[in-house]
Amino acid sequence: MTSGRRSGRFKGPRAVYIDDPFKAAGISDDEDSTKQESLRSGKKKRTPTEDSASDHEFVAGSGEEADEGIDEEDEPEEELEEEFGSEADASDPEDLEIDGIESALGKGRSTSSQHDVSFKKRRADGTVVPSAEETHIRGIIEPRDHLSKSTYYTLTFGSDDRDLMPAIHFRMRWNKGIDAVFPSRFTLEETEKKPEYLYGPTFGVHPDDVMKESTRGWDWYYDRDTGERFRKRQRIETIGESVAFQNYLPQPDTQKCGILLGPHDNQQLFELGYHESFDFGKAWEEPSSKVDESKTGTKRIREGWMLNIGQKAHCMTWAPNQNGLTQYLAVAAAIKEDQKNQYKSEESEPVSSFQPSEPFPSALQIWEFKGKPSDTPTMTLDMDSKPRLRQVWCADWGDLRRMVWCNLPRTERAEDEEDEKQSIGLLATVWGDGYVRVLDIKTGGVSQETEFFKIKSPAFEAKPPSTVCTCVTWLSPSDLVVGCGNGFVAIWNIEPSSTSQPLPYFYRPLHATYILNITSAYPVHPQLIITISMDGETRMWSVLDPTSEMTSTGRMRGASPYLSYSPICQSVIAGDENEFARIIPIRRFFTTTTIARLSSTISAMAQCSYHHPCALFGSAADLAADMVYA
Repeated sequence: MTSGRRSGRFKGPRAVYIDDPFKAAGISDDEDSTKQESLRSGKKKRTPTEDSASDHEFVAGSGEEADEGIDEEDEPEEELEEEFGSEADASDPEDLEIDGIESALGKGRSTSSQHDVSFKKRRADGTVVPSAEETHIRGIIEPRDHLSKSTYYTLTFGSDDRDLMPAIHFRMRWNKGIDAVFPSRFTLEETEKKPEYLYGPTFGVHPDDVMKESTRGWDWYYDRDTGERFRKRQRIETIGESVAFQNYLPQPDTQKCGILLGPHDNQQLFELGYHESFDFGKAWEEPSSKVDESKTGTKRIREGWMLNIGQKAHCMTWAPNQNGLTQYLAVAAAIKEDQKNQYKSEESEPVSSFQPSEPFPSALQIWEFKGKPSDTPTMTLDMDSKPRLRQVWCADWGDLRRMVWCNLPRTERAEDEEDEKQSIGLLATVWGDGYVRVLDIKTGGVSQETEFFKIKSPAFEAKPPSTVCTCVTWLSPSDLVVGCGNGFVAIWNIEPSSTSQPLPYFYRPLHATYILNITSAYPVHPQLIITISMDGETRMWSVLDPTSEMTSTGRMRGASPYLSYSPICQSVIAGDENEFARIIPIRRFFTTTTIARLSSTISAMAQCSYHHPCALFGSAADLAADMVYA
């Protein structure tokens, strides 16, 4: 009987590879090393055959020469391991304190760099030979490969102290207890008392640069020549209340709006009329607490106001840089369809986002809210003083689609006190006729009556050729960045010029189609602009060189127009094509991290806070979510 077929390969023990970290670091017992040397010297050297497992191994010199080379290489690794072991525990960012954040941060970076590259092979010129086992994305190490926390922070935020220190500073401040979701009033007041490090309140920007921007950056506005011509360009006239309500504001319904509020087991029906306000905290009050609540001093469960503006709000935003007890909210609501039909002609084309619309009447509403006087840095709403409609700005430019306040810092000057009217700020707006306009919003006197204005001409207006403006953001106190319907981005300087039609000093195609939203990475990287277009592309580019300095993240099948930059997280927070919320660090813009999943498609998003690393989303199921990235 013939025997089975046998392999002709060499029979013997195959090479076994063991990843021993102690052996790689040069740490081993003397006895074990002696035994291994004796075993190696006692064994005969096997001649490798054609099919041997060591065919692809590199053999240099004799065994003694190789052993000598290994011993010589082990000595510096032992010294580096001792240095790393003595400093590893002290450089953990979790144990850092604010007072010693600068010194500890330097230790952490130097230690992590030793830990990551000291045990790697180097070329003759000193450069590190990349390992085949490491994953690199666009030349950067993948942070998910179980790297040290210091290296992960460096890859995410950058290697400069101005990038790393704010990230660690805000993480230590807010990543604890209830403050990880919503900032508590107690923590906000305590942080004002604690000493800040150099870049604390400015997100990595030097305080001198911030002060220069809040003073010299506004010199043009207070200049007697340039500023005076800018303010004179805006011409408004006072109109009657009846004219505003009949033509420019949504027509009120005959019945009041019914609202169902309260605990799930005791909900109540409330009625809210047109341009009326309602304290929704009353829905959670107990019957016994409604009597003499102010005298007993009992704390309410909820406090807040609900407004009825008569129609769906197209956009709204809070006025920044308001240090007093009065805060202002700008709201825009379009008129109803039956009102628009009065201004449509028989030859009018269907409404398109790519073309200017009919000059429908529209209005900008400025609502005023009062706060309670307090000795602490934080304030609360004055629930005894109802919000009131302070001003109504009317125009015949189509629906008001976008508006953004100039949130750049602005130091008060003597000229502000000399002016009879109080300045609220500069408001950049995008209207249905395709123009971008800037309004200088001011309030005058202490009158309790609502002021109604008709805008004859704004302080600044411009329109790109053969297209419409779609979105806008501020680049500086005197520069606007505008997205267009043809995929171009334009930048205008709003200072008065000799030409009647101001030309943009920057106008380039950055997308293939309609740009949905735009924002800047202010204040640390104001030259970086982030845009989202209708084709699903999200891109970040530099104004200095948009051709070469451009990157993009994964393309979405359906674009989400919600986008905001968080200076605390140094990241862009946006919506996804589905019901997800995502965060995109500017240092790793090509990657996307999902931070939350809502119950339905995202339908609204608030601007990111400058005080807490959170984001507020609204979904189609009328739910809101608050997330933290730390």
